[in-house]
Amino acid sequence: MLSKKSLLKNLALALTMGACLSFSHVEAAASTSATTPVPSLKDNFYEAINHKALSTHEIAPTETSWSYFKDLQLKNEAILKNDLLKIAAKQGTYKKGSAEQKIAGLYQCATDTKSRNEQSPAIIKKLLAPIEKAQNTAQLTAALNEIKKQYGLGLLLDYGVDRLPDKPIYAVRLAAATPLLTRDDLLKETQPGTWQDYKDYVATVLEKAGQTKEQATKNASDLLKWEQTIAPDLLTSEQENDATVQNNMVSHKKFLQLTKNINGAAFLNSCGISGQEKYFLADPKYLQALDNDYTDKNLSLWKNFFIFQTMNALAPYSDINLRNAARAYRHKRYGIRKNRSDEETNSLLIQGLMPYEFGEIYVKEHCSPETIKDVRAIINEVRQVYRQRLEHNTWLDKSTREMAIKKIDDMNVFVGGPAPDDKPVIDDIITVTPIADGGTLLSNILNNNRLRQEQVHALIGKKFDDKKWYGIDPQDINACYIAINNSITIPAGILQAPFYDPKADRATNLGGIGVVIGHEISHAFDPNGSMFDQNGNMKNWWTKHDHIIFDQKAARFAPYYSKYSVGYGLHENGKLVTPEAIADCGGLSVITQIVGNDKAALRAVYKNFAKVFATKMTKQLVIFLVQQDPHPIGAARVNGALSSTDGFYTAYAIVPGDGMYIAPKDRVKLW
Repeated sequence: MLSKKSLLKNLALALTMGACLSFSHVEAAASTSATTPVPSLKDNFYEAINHKALSTHEIAPTETSWSYFKDLQLKNEAILKNDLLKIAAKQGTYKKGSAEQKIAGLYQCATDTKSRNEQSPAIIKKLLAPIEKAQNTAQLTAALNEIKKQYGLGLLLDYGVDRLPDKPIYAVRLAAATPLLTRDDLLKETQPGTWQDYKDYVATVLEKAGQTKEQATKNASDLLKWEQTIAPDLLTSEQENDATVQNNMVSHKKFLQLTKNINGAAFLNSCGISGQEKYFLADPKYLQALDNDYTDKNLSLWKNFFIFQTMNALAPYSDINLRNAARAYRHKRYGIRKNRSDEETNSLLIQGLMPYEFGEIYVKEHCSPETIKDVRAIINEVRQVYRQRLEHNTWLDKSTREMAIKKIDDMNVFVGGPAPDDKPVIDDIITVTPIADGGTLLSNILNNNRLRQEQVHALIGKKFDDKKWYGIDPQDINACYIAINNSITIPAGILQAPFYDPKADRATNLGGIGVVIGHEISHAFDPNGSMFDQNGNMKNWWTKHDHIIFDQKAARFAPYYSKYSVGYGLHENGKLVTPEAIADCGGLSVITQIVGNDKAALRAVYKNFAKVFATKMTKQLVIFLVQQDPHPIGAARVNGALSSTDGFYTAYAIVPGDGMYIAPKDRVKLW
């Protein structure tokens, strides 16, 4: 089901990875130690600036990475954990439906391991019973549709809502279930043991569903083999982050043609959405592949697929044995060495389930009016530089230039957190039944799934409000640009050192939050953002001549970034990271212009830019993210952007022969 955050992930074109700063774009720096020679600033700026940090900071055994993003994330989580425990201590005293009642009640359910262990398996068994009983795919389809109605779980087909590409109206987005492993992992075993670990986990889950060890082992192997056959039809990482792909729409007739065996008509009718003329559908080829395999011959395979998908999805809220099995698999997959305590695990679970409520708590205590005013002033300064650049641009025609300026002028700006009356369009947790009234963690999750689906359904055909806070939560260490309402969002969470410090000098802050702001504004004119006009409509406002030049300039980023090594014999996927690389270079370039010819200030900017991306991560996560994350990784991100910034050469007297030197003709620039 779609929460506010996942709804806007779709609306903003895979927002949390596609048009955000993100803290997951990190560099494996395990080889850096106190005895490793410090490289020259002129040869490897990232390593030189961050040598001490990379030498002294270690990845916590409960984490996949160390970075300043991660440090601040853990800090904010600890702050909110203390707030949660204070609220939970007064459980039973709050008005029903209040944020405090929901937080306290849900936390009590999470910490009640006795009821979780006793009642969760029975709840899941009841949920899965219609799937187990199905004798053919027709009965299986009917069972899936009923599960969708009762529990809000779309196990094969699901739907949410997105803003239409051409007008601010919510329309239905359809999606099909995908395997747990990524397309890349299914096509090639990118890490030794990936496939066997996955089969072992699937078998463990199927055993918990009642299968014998022998049955579960065979069924897990068969499931992986089948998922590997459909993997070529899954979207690539590049397609997942492509606005054109994500905004693909199909007619009602076309959808029915794609789902003859699945019986898409029955799904639409069951959900009450059959009257739509067209639907968002990003991956029709993949849906067709699923439909081709949805036959009685494959009935057993499909049952196992749905059983595993359901239990894996519900594991965090279920009995402790199932939760621990899912956690152990995740830890092995990403290189985590130690479990968090149950108290911390449950705290993070509740924070994740109720991000809006915890965002309200965080903003009240951790975002001053003075900070918001100062950050807005920096935003205005950056926008003004962009405007001036567009006014004096030499390769854009007048009509394109005027539209681009209009987009800058009309951009919505959100800083800190949403206004008190800016409520989510879809609530994360709508109601909580406490233990005293018979509630459990899993029953509350399933009930809220169903209730959220009702809220989603109610949005169909309604007007999309482009003046609301969307995308990320105030406590997040992140920032984003959202194309469908032409906005940038700078949450309170990131307004801390080293990104922003009211006690720091101006240049240092410009190298942190200033570049972040420039990065997000640049997304308005990257290969995805440039497809949308000032009102958030997906509309071609470029002349043919300008579009050709734009594409030529943007195309140079892929080969430029692909040359950067990210460790473990891997290189950047330049095509995947192009939009984010454009944003990095654009943001850094604008801040360079603001600072001017002051070499000391330029050095402060570039040092803090390098510092904020200092990071170490497990080998497993590096391998995963180089396939999936559209952000350049660590040193590639810092050195790549700096080596294409002319001011950097002036500030540090970079010359041919230096490791950071790139010939002017080979530097990448778009804005």
